Amino acid sequence: MKKTIIFTLLCFAISIAAAAGFYFSGLQYDSPIGSLFASAYMFIPLLSVWITSLLSKDKPFAGCGIKFKINRWWFVAWLGMPLLSFVVVLASSLMPGVDFSLHTDLMNLSIESFAEKGLSISPWAVIGISLLSALMASITINCLFAFGEEVAWRGFLAHELHTLGFWKKSILIGIIWGFWHAPLILMGHNYPSHPVLGIFMMVGMCVLVSPILMYLRERSGSVIAAAIAHGAINATAGLAVVLLSGFDELLCGFTGLAGFAVMLTLNIIIALTYRPKSNNPTPKQPSN
Repeated sequence: MKKTIIFTLLCFAISIAAAAGFYFSGLQYDSPIGSLFASAYMFIPLLSVWITSLLSKDKPFAGCGIKFKINRWWFVAWLGMPLLSFVVVLASSLMPGVDFSLHTDLMNLSIESFAEKGLSISPWAVIGISLLSALMASITINCLFAFGEEVAWRGFLAHELHTLGFWKKSILIGIIWGFWHAPLILMGHNYPSHPVLGIFMMVGMCVLVSPILMYLRERSGSVIAAAIAHGAINATAGLAVVLLSGFDELLCGFTGLAGFAVMLTLNIIIALTYRPKSNNPTPKQPSN
């Protein structure tokens, strides 16, 4: 537990300092430089794990589950999350004032951009191209940035908190993970119209998605599968904005109530079917 406290204090201190520096520099979060900052922010957990290892005189990233042996769970992570995104879109379309549409402003802009290049393309083709792009990003650039987080959440913390059991550690990690986003949320990330309420919405989302990623990490035996799934969620979450008329940030998408309902359902399925793996790589002895 000592290492968990050190890591958490370090991670939050560095994150708050970085966000404060960005904010007081006068830079705008809703800009390309803001996107770059948000991407760099994802490596703060990895940096914090490394510093914690140095302070504890441990081998860096030991026990974090960084294994590259591919198995079927990697593909479940890669293909399952885009499927989950479509389910979230459908659930979002059931919300008051929200409808599934192939003619949203963003969809029309996409079609127009292809038309400017002399290409006539249908909305379904745009969806197909977007999905293929998202699938490629999930196992490349998005996976890389997601790894910056997952090596901490489903890697280091999962290792340090393994004595709590699957559900308790998943929920605790989800809470830490969610509040870690607070500086970004206050600057407009995910909930630009509700920055304060958005912090607690983000915590709720992270608590619900944490067991899903933890399940993939345990079944695959590698934190890489969790990074792929995390990257896939980030790559496909924008489908809700493109395909929903009347999109509401509190109701729609993974970070809205519709996403919460879908993930809660999946968590119930996991709870009903979950059995710990006897060959789980997590060590049996408690950590310091």
